[in-house]
Amino acid sequence: MKLRFHFLPVMIALQSAMAGPAEASASRKGDEALAAGLWEIAEMHFREGLADPSLTPEAKSKIALRLAETLIRAGNPAEALEILDQSLVEKDPEAPFWRALALAGQHRFAAAAEILSGSMANPTAPYRTETGLTLASLQLALDQPESALETLNTLVPAADPAAVAGIQLNRVEILLDLKRTEDARKAMPPAESITPKDRQRAAFLESQLLLNEGKPAEAQAGFQELVNQPQGQALPLHHSAAIGLADAIQAQGKPDEAAKSLLSFLQDHPDSPKLEALFERILQWLPEKPAATDPLLERIAQWITPPALPASGPISIAGADAVSAWPVAAKPEERSDLLAYSLYTRGIGLHRVGTPESKAESRRLLYRLRVEYPDHLLTQRALFQQARWLLDEGAAEQAFAILEILRNTTTSPTLKGEAAFAEAQAAYAKGDPQHAIRLFDEAASALTGDGAKAAKRQAAIARLRSGVAKEITLIQQQGAPPENRLDADLELETALSTTPPDAARTALTGFIERFPDHPRAAEARLAALEAALASSPPDIPFAAAQLEAISAEPEESLAPRIALARLHLADASNDSAASIAAAQEILDRYPAHPAAAEAAVTLGRNLFQSGNYNQARLVLEKLAASETDPARAQVAWLLAARSAALGGTPQSKEQALILFDKAIETAGPVGALARLEKARHLIDMNRLSEASAFLHAWIKSLAADDPLQLPAGLLLGEALYAQGSSNPASLVEALAVYDNLLAHAQNQPALFNRLQYLRGTTLEQLPDEKDPTKKREKQAFQAYHSVLETTTPPQEWEYFERCGFRALAMLEKAGRWQAAISVAKKIASFKGPRAEEAANRASLLDLKYPVW
Repeated sequence: MKLRFHFLPVMIALQSAMAGPAEASASRKGDEALAAGLWEIAEMHFREGLADPSLTPEAKSKIALRLAETLIRAGNPAEALEILDQSLVEKDPEAPFWRALALAGQHRFAAAAEILSGSMANPTAPYRTETGLTLASLQLALDQPESALETLNTLVPAADPAAVAGIQLNRVEILLDLKRTEDARKAMPPAESITPKDRQRAAFLESQLLLNEGKPAEAQAGFQELVNQPQGQALPLHHSAAIGLADAIQAQGKPDEAAKSLLSFLQDHPDSPKLEALFERILQWLPEKPAATDPLLERIAQWITPPALPASGPISIAGADAVSAWPVAAKPEERSDLLAYSLYTRGIGLHRVGTPESKAESRRLLYRLRVEYPDHLLTQRALFQQARWLLDEGAAEQAFAILEILRNTTTSPTLKGEAAFAEAQAAYAKGDPQHAIRLFDEAASALTGDGAKAAKRQAAIARLRSGVAKEITLIQQQGAPPENRLDADLELETALSTTPPDAARTALTGFIERFPDHPRAAEARLAALEAALASSPPDIPFAAAQLEAISAEPEESLAPRIALARLHLADASNDSAASIAAAQEILDRYPAHPAAAEAAVTLGRNLFQSGNYNQARLVLEKLAASETDPARAQVAWLLAARSAALGGTPQSKEQALILFDKAIETAGPVGALARLEKARHLIDMNRLSEASAFLHAWIKSLAADDPLQLPAGLLLGEALYAQGSSNPASLVEALAVYDNLLAHAQNQPALFNRLQYLRGTTLEQLPDEKDPTKKREKQAFQAYHSVLETTTPPQEWEYFERCGFRALAMLEKAGRWQAAISVAKKIASFKGPRAEEAANRASLLDLKYPVW
């Protein structure tokens, strides 16, 4: 029987009336997270609560116990014991229960059972039912089934009536395992006493009883009903019923039909948690001398997909010596337990066929199992089986080599290098040689022996085969007003000097309406046009009407300004073709006019925006080199640099760095922007160390509260993170950058979400400080989940939902279904763009993995 720890239901309400506000809040958040199965989050909040100096001893003891409970549930019994050893909790009546569970979590079953036995002897001890159930499970693990039965018997008289039937069902399970069928039948509780929660389990045990009582046909009917009606069943129970059904069919002398029923069930449930038991029976019911085309073996073959690694692999797998026994991991996403069991079962079955061809295929399948699943439980079995076969064939030396590996290795080589190798192969196949080279180099540094040589060779082969501008409006006053129109001229001058643009336009429009025939009416219209374009937002139709009126009878003295106004109007209308033509006209007709400089900037910008980068660069570089206005020159240098960066050739990308430096060296308003874009360009060119050094130096020169710390820091973090594959220390630096930037996220939820996502992705790559063989997944999960701990709708959805779904994925990967359902529902509750997806995930998980 599988060992079970019977935790008590999570207690949500702690007595925190005597605690401070911070402690009460931390306790509440910790309790909520604990109830949802979010151990990492609960631990974080309970530790925050314990840090409150105003805690009363009683409150501190309660929080410490909840922290210990959290650590036990999270699989960290050693840390839980450290807390339970503290004097502040040792006198709490709950402490022995949690101490026993912590010891059991360390596989110290005898010590845990001793503590629980003492608690069972104390009628006032808390959690009596959970204590007894867990004690019975421990006694079974210690091969003491009679003691387990006695413990369960003592629970029945004092147990809650609702729990009695469940306890009796536990007794039935034990008695069936002991083959004491008559006693199991007597222990079976009456149907009317069984709670809805236990009905399917009771039906399963009833069918098992019938099978053990020699009534396989009746047992088959019971198991069949459970298989047909999975609603409300826990997943393992439903799949155990399918196994029971096959056992009942086989007991009627129909092993082929029994095996086929399991294969059909597997077809619909390829991710079954009972694969070991399913395939064990299929192999057991396979004939001792099957045909090469045996239907069972052919059915299993359909689940064997093409190999994740080529046949040659980074290490030879063609032989059976010690080197070929050394495993190379495939990428985790390409693994499935169904494939592993299919490889093993078909491999063993084909060896039974006995022909040279079937034995060769058998060896290939088992070698592939070992290559793609180095840490799977079947790998050791396959190696042992191969050694046995080699001994039978007289190849003792090869068999001993494999057996020595089995004796001396309990884990596979470092998976990091092997995963890097597989990923590098995928990257190279996708046409990304630079990324592949970095990954091959990483694999070479992590692997040893032939693996390192293979990675270095692949890296060498890959190398061998690779080979906003400031717009200036010019208003010119020309001529002197005729003496006979002095009043009108004075009004015009007043209108021309009016600010802001909206007020100027109103004044100028009034002048035009009163004096439509004034000699300077065109100038007034032109000024009104300029005011309309300078308004926010610009009035495009009004400006176009004024330009049309002016163009009907243009004045030569206003021609440059009219041309510039035409350029401004086209630019404001986002008409790149018209803007380019208008700017070119100014440069051709008025090359010495002040408007030419602005036309050049506008021409370069529009050429840039239309994708004509090379021509844009030529125009802007020429302007920047000759411009006497530093501000305009700096803008030109920056746009020229952008154009070169996007030019497409390696030479233009290199020259872009020179142009960025010219923009940085020129005094003007866009120096910071030039620095940011140079760093962005270096990162895009994969010159990550240069980008890091450049940003480090710039950030160091900035004041701590300078707003530029944020965009510069984000770029620095990106550059450092990207170097993590070849320089793991840079990941630590990237994390420190993101941690420092959190200070800028106060009262900025959108920034907080983005930083926590970046922190999480970085933490997922870093080795755990306490156990370098693992990653900092707990801290990463805490970072992702932190964005969900809000009571208001987020200001942005992208990083908020990225964090939420990444946290959900981590829980699903770990098989923590209760917590996953809770997080999925939490994401959906915010009604964001992916709310429906989250709600569907919660529903599917709830159906597939019901949590009692």
